[in-house]
Amino acid sequence: MEPTHRQITYRLLPVTRTKAKQLERLASTCRFVWNHFLAKQLNDYQFDRCFTDTYGFKPTSTNQPTNFFWLGKEFTALRQRTSWLQDHAFSVVRYTLKYQAIAWRNFFNDTTGDVGMPKFKSRYAEDDGFTNPDQVKIVNGQLYEPKIGWCKLRRRGGNPYPDGTPKQARVIQRHGKWYAVVTYAVAREVLPDDGRVIGVDMNVGQVATSEGELLHQARLDRLRYRKRRYQRMIARRQKGSNRRARAKRKLNRTCAKIANQRRRWAHATSRHIADQAHTVAVEALPVKRMSKSAKGTIAQPGKRVKQKAGLNRSIQETGWGQLRAMLAYKAGRLVTVDPKYTSQRCHVCGHVDNRSRKTQAIFKCVRCGHESNADINAALNIKASATGAAGRGRIEPLGYPMIRQNEPWLSLG
Repeated sequence: MEPTHRQITYRLLPVTRTKAKQLERLASTCRFVWNHFLAKQLNDYQFDRCFTDTYGFKPTSTNQPTNFFWLGKEFTALRQRTSWLQDHAFSVVRYTLKYQAIAWRNFFNDTTGDVGMPKFKSRYAEDDGFTNPDQVKIVNGQLYEPKIGWCKLRRRGGNPYPDGTPKQARVIQRHGKWYAVVTYAVAREVLPDDGRVIGVDMNVGQVATSEGELLHQARLDRLRYRKRRYQRMIARRQKGSNRRARAKRKLNRTCAKIANQRRRWAHATSRHIADQAHTVAVEALPVKRMSKSAKGTIAQPGKRVKQKAGLNRSIQETGWGQLRAMLAYKAGRLVTVDPKYTSQRCHVCGHVDNRSRKTQAIFKCVRCGHESNADINAALNIKASATGAAGRGRIEPLGYPMIRQNEPWLSLG
């Protein structure tokens, strides 16, 4: 049976101060290697563009590839002439350039202009760490880091995949604490198809199902108010001061709490939905375009910019993409459908009219008089679009194929 991969996040305990300092030095080394090669690549890229714009053709002397093979060769040469780089594991430090090669590839292959160039890493940035790409050793709840030693792993509930094979371990530092994200190769679970389908309509702060449920997200008003207060506090204090650093740590902890509660709600909601039916139908929402700023330009300024900014913030805090990614591997099958007219169509008679949407929560069809909750009505339309029910034909899912279990990247656009 073909295996699949699952990631589990553990709390990593270095046990001793010496190992903790070694972890920090290794993370700093990986950051140095990233910034060193990025600076060189940016200089070559800017020179190539200037030369091409001036002479009309590309130079051959600085036309160096940005793939992992070439960057790995350059790193080997750098490591041979830099003694302190030899104190750390070769494969761990070199793998940092794998991420940089992927970032350059995404930048050069992007046709929409949404993907920017790779950026330099700061020592104060979150998720600062390194990756152990192969030969991950986990014995008796301990992770072995090359040239560092054994570090304890802690997680409430333990390892949910005791029979899985660890393939990769990403060690990161968040708010002064170390975490290890271990990737396991596990057997692919094939869920039996019971023929049941459930439609899910995603809204700001809640989701509605075709079973008549409204699943609300936990209110985070107190944490959001605290986040804004710390942001104002940071803006008032002098850069580089200890008081500003303390306020920044408090802000980071608050943001982490908000993210954890949002992730916990997404996990609970996706599990509740996946347990009800084998096939889950959702809308192919263009989240990036929906949450785009309305500021506009100087020549054509936008309208109601503050209102749109508040809506964008609410959309991002709900985490539609995160919920859809979790449904992709928890449900037996995930189907994405065209969101066009799902909130304006009556699921009883199929009539489409924007006047039927009386308010944000009430839907009353102007043709047949059917009245129900607007979000539940939309969820029923999503279900009908995925199955071709009610004789209205099936709305093709914008070129998205049927999403099979353990293939979440197909549903993310």
